[in-house]
Amino acid sequence: MRIGRHMPTNSKMVKAAQTAREIGCEAIQIFASNPTGWRPPADDAKLCAAFAEAARIHQLDPVVLHAPYLINLGTTDDIIWEKSIALLTWTLQRGSLLGARYIVFHTGSHRGAGIEAGLARIIQAIERILPETPEEVMLLLENDVGAGNSLGHSFEHLSTVLAALPQYQERLGVCLDTAHLWGAGHDISTTPAARHVLQQCSDTFGLERLKVLHLNDTEKALGSHRDVHARLGEGIIGQEGLRTLLQDPRLAHVAVLMETPIKLDEQGKEDWLHDSGEIAKARELAGYPLMPES
Repeated sequence: MRIGRHMPTNSKMVKAAQTAREIGCEAIQIFASNPTGWRPPADDAKLCAAFAEAARIHQLDPVVLHAPYLINLGTTDDIIWEKSIALLTWTLQRGSLLGARYIVFHTGSHRGAGIEAGLARIIQAIERILPETPEEVMLLLENDVGAGNSLGHSFEHLSTVLAALPQYQERLGVCLDTAHLWGAGHDISTTPAARHVLQQCSDTFGLERLKVLHLNDTEKALGSHRDVHARLGEGIIGQEGLRTLLQDPRLAHVAVLMETPIKLDEQGKEDWLHDSGEIAKARELAGYPLMPES
C-alpha cells in the first residue's frame, strides 16, 4: 500500500511532484486538465515528460489522473455522451505521456432514463474508448454518493460494467472513495461495519479490481447523498473503520490518495507543513511508520 494525496498543480506539475514528496507522499493524483471544463489544454510533450521524470525521481508511484467532472458516460444525451467520450479518451492518452498508471472517472448520471439504460451507455462508451487509448493506462470507475439519478453508488452498478467487459479485465478497475461510501449509506465507521462493506465489494466486483482508495472524512450524515470531504478526524466517519479498511490485507495492493481540503496559511497559501501531518495521520491509520525525510 502506497499513500499520497491529490495535488493542485496550478500549471506547475513538476513543482507539485516535488512538494508531494516533501510532505511524505509515495503516490500522487492530479488533474490533467480543467476539472470543470470540456476543452483540454494544448499539447505540451516537454511538460508531460518533465512531470513523468519528476514523479520517477521522487518515487511517486502510482501516478493517478482524475478525469474532469463534466464527463457523463451514463447519459442518453448524445451530444454530452460524445463530448464525454472524447474528453475521457484524451485524458487516457495524456495519462500515458504523464506516466500515469490509472485514470479515475465518475460514472455519471442516467438523467432519468433509468439505471439499466445508464449502465448500458457506460459500457458502450468504454467499448469505444479503450481500443483507442494506451494499453498501459487503466481506467477506474469511482463510486458515487447516490444523489439524484447518479450511477455507481451501488457495488452492483460497478460490477455490472466490469462483468460486461471481460476482454478488458486488465484495463478496467475500481476506485472507492470513503466519503462517497458514507454518503451512499455504506457504514464504515466501525470494524464490523467496514469489514461488512469490504466483503460486499469482494462478493460483487472483487477486491482484486480495486486499485485506488480515496481516503476522505466527511461531516455529512450517513446516507446523506452529499459529496463533501473533510480532513481525517474532522468528520464523523471515525478512525476505527478507516483503520480497519487500510489495514485489511486484501487491500495491500491499493494506492491510498487523500482528497481532503488543504489548510491555508495567513497569506492564503497552501500550508504544506500542516498537510505533511495529514499524510502522517494516514500512515498511522495504515499501521505504517513515518516516511524518512528525503
